[in-house]
Amino acid sequence: MSSDLILPCASLQDLDKPPFVIMLVDDRPFIAEAIQRLVSDEADISLHYCPDPYNALEMAERVDPTVILLDVLMPEMDGFTLCRFLRAHPRTREMPVIMLSGSTESTIKAQAFAVGANDYLIKLPDKMELLAKVRYHSYAYLSKKERDKASAALRVNETKMGELYLEMSKISNLDILTGLVNRNGFEQRCEELWSLATRNNIPISLLMMDFDRLGAFNEHFGHPKGDESIKAASQVFRQRIRRLSDIVARFSDERFIALLPATEPEGAAHVAELVRTGVESLQIPHPKSEVACHLTISLGVAGGTPERGANVEMLLKLAENCLNKSKESGRNQFHLAHLTGE
Repeated sequence: MSSDLILPCASLQDLDKPPFVIMLVDDRPFIAEAIQRLVSDEADISLHYCPDPYNALEMAERVDPTVILLDVLMPEMDGFTLCRFLRAHPRTREMPVIMLSGSTESTIKAQAFAVGANDYLIKLPDKMELLAKVRYHSYAYLSKKERDKASAALRVNETKMGELYLEMSKISNLDILTGLVNRNGFEQRCEELWSLATRNNIPISLLMMDFDRLGAFNEHFGHPKGDESIKAASQVFRQRIRRLSDIVARFSDERFIALLPATEPEGAAHVAELVRTGVESLQIPHPKSEVACHLTISLGVAGGTPERGANVEMLLKLAENCLNKSKESGRNQFHLAHLTGE
């Protein structure tokens, strides 16, 4: 069976009913096969299968499920931990979650609801019960999305576009030049994701990025050209750091930063190299740089699984130290460090 998509049970074209999309997160493929058989003749339901809980957030962002079936017991990350993570992320926090378990113990059920689950099923569930709960929670979720959409449209109509843009910039904590999150917005989300990683023993990594000799670039070409180049590079950051769970921010005039939750340091190093080569590929001329004939960046990468009592400042400091090493070593490169120092 595919580790991503189980083919839709029927075409959703021209259906009067809303399409209900199930995303099943379970490490055992035979469970997915069994669930697929239960819904195979339901024209309004499609099923997506995710065997790896670490990929669940990415898949949820991509397939936009109307309900998530989540196994309680998985070897790498249990369902309770994943449910907390889904509830902490703005893209998935409202998605209905139905926990699946072979246990009928009330303590297990209570824990499922405590971490944010909407419902609980004993697996393998009865077909009629499964379909009823999937449709009930999916319909409620879609109805709320429609209400929220209508409310948002009403607010837009009541506000002038210029005033709306300024207000959204303030609310969203965006950097005006690049459209990325600004430092204040980054610090708010950073603390939240760091705490989540600490509580649930989840890895988290950080990239710190500086443009090489940007001051000399601005002196030679002028600040408008410097701003134009920063905007172009920020698009590279968006393209190469693509998960919706990642936070990319303008930390200061020349410094950018990216927080990658549920990412090991080695994975962050791979992203750092993609970013570095992406900026190089822009081929923005920089005749005043001794590093290269075009604009480049240096990076510091730090990450790992935080221990109890650690704070996010340790991660920031470690990444900054790595960034300084990159500059001292000739720039246009990255250095990597682990939180635990291994």
